[in-house]
Amino acid sequence: MTKKKDLNFAQAFAELEQITQWFDADDNLDLDEGLKKFERGLELASALKKKLGEVENKVEQIKGKFI
Repeated sequence: MTKKKDLNFAQAFAELEQITQWFDADDNLDLDEGLKKFERGLELASALKKKLGEVENKVEQIKGKFI
């Protein structure tokens, strides 16, 4: 994922799922690759959490207009 302002949530989530599956596989013993994937996973998780927070705030703003 590039450092864009707009996060494609579905693509980022799919990439995070792929990383998780890589770690779940029994045949992955490459520590250097694992470290890179771990770091990328943390980046993705942080970006996804931020995006979810933004969406939650927007939903609350919209609800506030109608309630």
